[in-house]
Amino acid sequence: MTNRTQQVSVGTAFGIPGVPTEVTALSHAEIGSHAVPKLDKNYVFRREVLRDILNFLDDPDGDGFYVWGHYGSGKTTLPYQVAARLNWPISHFTAHSRMEFDDLVGAWKMVNGNMEWINGPLTTAMIEGRLFVLNEGDRADPGQLSGLHDILEGHPLVIAANGGKVIYPHDDFRIIMNGNSSGSGDPTGLYAGVNALDVAFMDRFRVIEVEYPTPEIEMTILEKKCPSLPAEIRNNMIRVANQVRQLFIGGAETATPLTITMSTRALCRWAKLTLDFRTAPNALSYALNQALLSKAEPEQKIAIQRIAKDVFGPSWSEEDA
Repeated sequence: MTNRTQQVSVGTAFGIPGVPTEVTALSHAEIGSHAVPKLDKNYVFRREVLRDILNFLDDPDGDGFYVWGHYGSGKTTLPYQVAARLNWPISHFTAHSRMEFDDLVGAWKMVNGNMEWINGPLTTAMIEGRLFVLNEGDRADPGQLSGLHDILEGHPLVIAANGGKVIYPHDDFRIIMNGNSSGSGDPTGLYAGVNALDVAFMDRFRVIEVEYPTPEIEMTILEKKCPSLPAEIRNNMIRVANQVRQLFIGGAETATPLTITMSTRALCRWAKLTLDFRTAPNALSYALNQALLSKAEPEQKIAIQRIAKDVFGPSWSEEDA
């Protein structure tokens, strides 16, 4: 089992300037566990969101932590990069419509000719004091998620399939879930398979929304990712991304909404590929095709190309490679 062994400076651990040294977070010792996520040194934290998740990790007080937002906004990566800096092991599972609660608990499996009980990610997290991260939680059957009710309240897990074995939660055990909705279903129609979650279930969570990063934050992200890309190009890429997102989430009243958007991940991909193909006469357009447009419907591809051409002006080229 892992144990909390130290307090670390939030400013130092998370690379945020101006944070007083007395502001600290709970951290595990360097344990070398394969379950601690890989550190992404280029990840940029947003102060408010980081404050909320660190407050939860410090004292959940019987709550889970639910993070929601549009795809590519950074909600999924958040707990992994927090855990990477706090050396906190993670067990995770990506929910789907056929998920059963037993998938999280464990199952009997044949191992070297013998039947052995194999703990699931939830059980492992409870025993070892890991963060249990349930990705895409609003795609699961709400009835299956009800199995988490007692656990969120601090009660032990009783595994009937394993002879009624009782698992008491480690002090460092936490539950974090993310989804594309606030738990009330998807009124936008953008995300197929999203369910409205039970009110009693959601009442057991602290809920935060993670929006797309501000232009200032994305400039910092792109500067870390592609420092040799001129600032003017990075700025224009971000302008394109935000106009595309506005059409995706329905922010423009008169325009036809898009069913595809530019996540921060896709934005970084566009920037990197632009550098990779910088000797091509149409590097920006060619890179955007690979980063995003090749999976868009023809009409939407044209619409996004028009946005990019308007933003970049004479430096844009629509010529084929």
